[in-house]
Amino acid sequence: MDERTDADLLIASRDDPGAFRILYDRWAVKLTQYFYRRTLDAEASADLVAETFAVAYLRRRRFRDVGAPGGAWLYGIAKRELGRFRRKQGVELRAVRRLGVAMPPIDDSSMRRIEELVDLVQYRRELQAALGRLSAKEQEAVRLRVMEERPYTEVAERLGCSEGAARVRVHRALHRMADWVEQPT
Repeated sequence: MDERTDADLLIASRDDPGAFRILYDRWAVKLTQYFYRRTLDAEASADLVAETFAVAYLRRRRFRDVGAPGGAWLYGIAKRELGRFRRKQGVELRAVRRLGVAMPPIDDSSMRRIEELVDLVQYRRELQAALGRLSAKEQEAVRLRVMEERPYTEVAERLGCSEGAARVRVHRALHRMADWVEQPT
């Protein structure tokens, strides 16, 4: 086991690609979990991990050891890649729907492996517990928008509030749930 810090590995990887491989081995599972918990999509998670490490590899010469953990640098890249994915996904999904194209699914063995890495059963329990901590109105907002995929106009109508208020209610509830799942009590 290599005892160098992530920062040391990033700096060493400028001249030694093997050092980057060690960094990859150290962080790939954690990043897969990070992405899966945010997308609930094994294929997207695998793609995002690959993109994150590709960007990190290309930018490794820009890394500066300023005392922050190298893993934090990777998570910064991961967060930006996730944002890009979400923006791109919305555009792509609309185009795919208009064209009537079916996206090929990830193979079953890859799906099972990612779900094992994430411990999907435990994650579902954590999500259920977080949902239970929300107020009844917040639970209803999340159920309507996320679980039933209803448009915000309908969510607002069912909740007896404006569309803007429904959006805020869903956003805040999901944000709180994410905080609770990431830092369970």
